[in-house]
Amino acid sequence: MSIKDILLHLDDSPACERRIDVALTLAQTHGARVTGLSIVTYEYYQPHYQHTEEKIAAVCALLGVKAEAAGIEVVCRSIESSVVGVGARELLIRASHCSDLIVVGQESRRTTRASSLVEPLVTGGGRPVLVVPAAGAFSTVGSRVLVAWKNGREAARALHDAMPILQQAEQVTLLAIASGEESSQYSWEGIQEHLQRHGIVARSEIQPVTSASLADSLLNQSCEGGYDLLVMGAYYQGPRGGSHFGKVAGQILREMTIPVLMSH
Repeated sequence: MSIKDILLHLDDSPACERRIDVALTLAQTHGARVTGLSIVTYEYYQPHYQHTEEKIAAVCALLGVKAEAAGIEVVCRSIESSVVGVGARELLIRASHCSDLIVVGQESRRTTRASSLVEPLVTGGGRPVLVVPAAGAFSTVGSRVLVAWKNGREAARALHDAMPILQQAEQVTLLAIASGEESSQYSWEGIQEHLQRHGIVARSEIQPVTSASLADSLLNQSCEGGYDLLVMGAYYQGPRGGSHFGKVAGQILREMTIPVLMSH
């Protein structure tokens, strides 16, 4: 189990350089190749603007310069949809199947569910997705890791997908937020023994439920504990409920201050 192929979503946003730096940091730690992928699609009645290609070319050049300085193998690719109305999400999901980890940027609050890349990528890509905040500087990623733990499929999936990063971390903390009655259901012995089999010594902690939301509690703990990565499973409400992330994942994606690795 290792990270050897990182797919990095490139665009012409101001935050893209931050995303490049995070992907290269991880690639250096894990000896991975980075594939920078830009996707050009056209909405109905949208003309082909030359400046978009020029900006993407500049971003690819920046990735190449930074990778060469760090001694990291990179490939830069561009996908241009020839079908008007085909969105970037379909093309990005298809490309994600040939990678170990996908790195994308935090989306604007103005992003609609119809245009979101993160939600469909997490739920449909079949790979862990690392979301990089739109603001902030991240000199390390995965050195001090907070794992949001809950007895259930999503948390177990995220823990498994994050294993290569946890093996390189200096500190790993499993955090459960539960009421007094729920806390009695947590037994850390089994999961800690499992992690030890992979060379990971993890701390465990249970915090009581307060008036703050679960997302607020995770965000506060991430900040106060000095963590540089949050790992969490993303609950997904199926079609009958409207097809969207649960409240916790949704709030984390809106208000994140450190990179978040999500799996479904």
